[in-house]
Amino acid sequence: MPHRLTGFYRYGLLLAVVLLLGGCAWFGSSAMSTPTPRPIQNASTRVTTNSIDQLASDVLTNMLLHGWNSQARTRGVVTGGLFINWKMSDPSDTNNVRPGPDGNPQHNHDPQVDLLYLTALAEYHQLHSQDHSFDAELVRMTRVVLAEYTAYNVPKGWIYFYLLKDGLLLHNRDLINEAHTAASNFYFTWYDPKLGLVYDIKHTPGDYSVDHSLFCGAALIDAGQRWNQPDWVKAGKSTINHILAVALDSRYHLFYNSMLVNDAGHGFVENSQAKPSTQGQAVDALVTAYSLTHDQHYLDVANQTLQALFSSGLWDSAQGGFYFALDMSKGRLLKDYKETRSQTLLLLGLHHFNQVKPLFMQQEQQLVAVIADHFYQSTYHGFFYRVTPSFQIYVSRPHAGIGVEDYFTTEAMGSALDALQTTEMA
Repeated sequence: MPHRLTGFYRYGLLLAVVLLLGGCAWFGSSAMSTPTPRPIQNASTRVTTNSIDQLASDVLTNMLLHGWNSQARTRGVVTGGLFINWKMSDPSDTNNVRPGPDGNPQHNHDPQVDLLYLTALAEYHQLHSQDHSFDAELVRMTRVVLAEYTAYNVPKGWIYFYLLKDGLLLHNRDLINEAHTAASNFYFTWYDPKLGLVYDIKHTPGDYSVDHSLFCGAALIDAGQRWNQPDWVKAGKSTINHILAVALDSRYHLFYNSMLVNDAGHGFVENSQAKPSTQGQAVDALVTAYSLTHDQHYLDVANQTLQALFSSGLWDSAQGGFYFALDMSKGRLLKDYKETRSQTLLLLGLHHFNQVKPLFMQQEQQLVAVIADHFYQSTYHGFFYRVTPSFQIYVSRPHAGIGVEDYFTTEAMGSALDALQTTEMA
């Protein structure tokens, strides 16, 4: 989702300027008390740095050995990239997904997962500069991402921050320039100045994922400040303020999953589920916007969202981890499974908030422990897309999935590595 530059923000800004010159630039204050989390049964409350380091190394090695798909296609061209998934105990069983347009699932490929993987590699390189085990893979994935994102244009703001972060960590001017291009696309392709909002204008009716557009707003503010584009900054603030006015449920104080937009600019709820992943990315985007603008309103909403999240029932107080979603239109928890990305994106938001205002440190530590101790499959070194509430292998219903979901997904692995390693980079 997406990105945090806190901890090396000043360094990154200076480096970006140097590189570019060398080659080319939402509730008022909270009155609620922070909830005290209950202990998690059968889980440690603190994971050591050494254990995260070993986990990261093992997962990256697994991805290095089994993740590369030489048949992967980007825009119909064979470019190579990552498999979508592979069977945990049999890595030769790959891409167990629905077939793509050509009927062959082995060609299916998601460039966004390649970017997650590159970020995980770049973070590992930053944290372990003496370890050269993944140097060649870092070179290969940098080349792949640069080729994929030259013409990649979707309204997902986290992409900007990941390209930027990777460029700064790797001292790669081309990645930084691609971050600039992503921000430019947010403004010139996806921003509607009449509505003051970034959304998917190519859909009929127009719509947007709340977390993605919030991150687009934060990205426009950041890029506008970096490259002296005041109109971008204005558009970013307008986008965030618009979303805070229409996409935050007044009863639960949590964000809707997605919204519809009509020609008059009125927002209608498209999906009223409150997913932990959406809340995590929303918090992350708001803290980023606060850090850039010093608008206390943004930080207050982030605080309210986290407080509401931990008192909503989404957090499993007995076993740990977040359930799939809360249906706010019916007041019903959807507890069939727990998604890996819900944990990792929420961890990123928690960590970023705690760097600015450390109110949720215990919750952050518990979430790290849940990811590392329960979601992580330590025998084969990977992460599934989702697990049962008791952290067993999930079996999807007939015609609703792949059946026994004992497949590692590169999205879950990249997202988990990014979240866990980010907690070490403060």
